[in-house]
Amino acid sequence: MTDPKQTTGPEPASAKPAAALGVTALALGVDMFLYGALVPLLPTLPAVDGSAIASGALFAAYAIAMLAAIPPVGVWVDRSGPRTPFVAGLVGLAAATVLFALATGAGGTSGLIILCAARAAQGVAAAISWTAGLSLIAATHPPAQRGRAMGTALSAIGAGLLLGPAAGGLLADSFGPRAPFLLVAVLAVADAAARVLLIRRLPAPERTGPAYRRLATAPRFPLLVTLTVLGAVAISFPEPVLPLHLFDLGLGGTGIGLAFAAAALAGSVAAPLGGMIADRIEPRRVAAAGALVTAAGLVLAGRGSVAFSITGLVLVALGAQLILTPTLVLVGTLAEHVQPPAYGAAYALYNLAYTGGLAVAPIAAGSLAATMSIPAATIVVAGCALLVSGVLARPVRGVVEPLPRTPGSA
Repeated sequence: MTDPKQTTGPEPASAKPAAALGVTALALGVDMFLYGALVPLLPTLPAVDGSAIASGALFAAYAIAMLAAIPPVGVWVDRSGPRTPFVAGLVGLAAATVLFALATGAGGTSGLIILCAARAAQGVAAAISWTAGLSLIAATHPPAQRGRAMGTALSAIGAGLLLGPAAGGLLADSFGPRAPFLLVAVLAVADAAARVLLIRRLPAPERTGPAYRRLATAPRFPLLVTLTVLGAVAISFPEPVLPLHLFDLGLGGTGIGLAFAAAALAGSVAAPLGGMIADRIEPRRVAAAGALVTAAGLVLAGRGSVAFSITGLVLVALGAQLILTPTLVLVGTLAEHVQPPAYGAAYALYNLAYTGGLAVAPIAAGSLAATMSIPAATIVVAGCALLVSGVLARPVRGVVEPLPRTPGSA
């Protein structure tokens, strides 16, 4: 029987796959570097002035703007192709980051408003980069090579998260609080220039309208959303509760930071590994293994031992990437069941589910830990991951069933 991975996929594109992957990985890595670089600088910003509300507002402005921008960005990417939105997003990111850098010394309500506006603009730019970038990878890589490419992109995201806080603090201490943000602006402009030079415009077929409804009613679509949310939850659930648990076990601030750094490093390594495996076996099986690893990690993370807890944290980070990388491959397959392929809409839906998971998980973690205990909370979430793994392990025809194809429909 012919392997469907070899017979379906995007039309041959004018952009070289390596160039598309390179500029996308750089953009996503820079975006996460920017997100993390703000963390060590928060106490020094006059507009924050030690206020938890002001600090939260800066992160909320980014997340809310990103969520609001994702749906129209998906439509834009499908109508114009990913190249133009991608360049616009990077230029917007550079401009917003320069504005943030210039406002780092401003205090009071006006300073906070400017910083929040800059963060909101960064969130919109992130929505464009994530949606257009993942669409560009899918459009330029055949399904049999898509797993490794998506894993490389996720690895760049992990590297950005890992380097952002450390490098941001070092640059700010050495050259002032504007330095990390000016560096991000320079990198964004450089990436935009590389995109203009290396990525030619991809064909954008005419569409009758957004593809969201057809994608959302596709068989197995709820499972893809569940996988995406589970991967995001695995990343963000430990953040508010595991530091408290490790502190109670006697670990200091440095040790807790190193534990989370080790987890981020494990995730960065696991993403390309999971992608390579997903290129060789059914992505659904890789995601099932990832959910199982995540469940085991969560159980260990809540135990009353520093060694077990750190091991569990690392396993959770590893399992999260083994869930998300094959899910990105399956989302590309979902997009190709709409004709012409609706990569923009498909990855916009993925980004909505992913961002939603990141937003809800910390609240759920805090609530569960307060209601029961941290070990009990981790077991509850581990049970959910185990349930997803069991559903994925059941023999089915495929995660995404073929949809009826109407010429020119979207």
